[in-house]
Amino acid sequence: MWSLIMRSSVYIAIIIVLNACAAPTASIAPEINISKNGFLFYIDETVNLHTNDLLQTIQLPSQNYSVPEYSNLLPNALREYRAGIHEGIDFPTPLNTPIMAVSGGIVIRSNPTHSDVDIETYKAFLETTQLLSKTPDDIYNYILLGRSIIIDHGYTIVPNFRTISVYAHLSTIAEGILPGTQVNKGQVIGLAGNTGTSSGALRNDRGVHLHWEIHFENATGKYFLGQNIPPEMLKDNIDLLFDK
Repeated sequence: MWSLIMRSSVYIAIIIVLNACAAPTASIAPEINISKNGFLFYIDETVNLHTNDLLQTIQLPSQNYSVPEYSNLLPNALREYRAGIHEGIDFPTPLNTPIMAVSGGIVIRSNPTHSDVDIETYKAFLETTQLLSKTPDDIYNYILLGRSIIIDHGYTIVPNFRTISVYAHLSTIAEGILPGTQVNKGQVIGLAGNTGTSSGALRNDRGVHLHWEIHFENATGKYFLGQNIPPEMLKDNIDLLFDK
């Protein structure tokens, strides 16, 4: 009897091993790596944007300044002080550096009369972001962007995506730059400053820079330049976007 049990056990073990070898191996197959060289954002194989898809290139928003190389100034960087993610590029510039529209379009937003809150109120808003573990849209748009401009470029930059650009922390917005105004590529729309920052709330001239965003929107959602692109290739991909 014991011999029979042993033979049965060995037989069952062999069947288990054979079945395991015959099982599909998809679950242990290595993940296919997708090359994101040249992509401006990549969500999946059907929702993405490569620089080759552009109808026209756009210019930098400020002359004599290149895309920063420091990753904390580029998209996808953590912004822990407001529990958020950076969706733009920060161009450190001297105070009142002229800022230009990167392409033609229609102004959606312009708030030349914006006034920074005091530093205690500013800190209170940041505490709210920590409690929520995110940056609420109202705090971001009406407090943290400071004096800012949003331009609708329509479908003139990318055929399948509506494109908008954002220019934030301005010291001054150019006269006549109001919602509904048509602007041209390279037109000066404002001057660099630090409104919307802690330095702005403290009423000093530190931390001057242009925060610039560009977003691409279609029926599936709204995406920002650099979204999901690895940091080691992000700057090179963004550089491809601009006139040389």
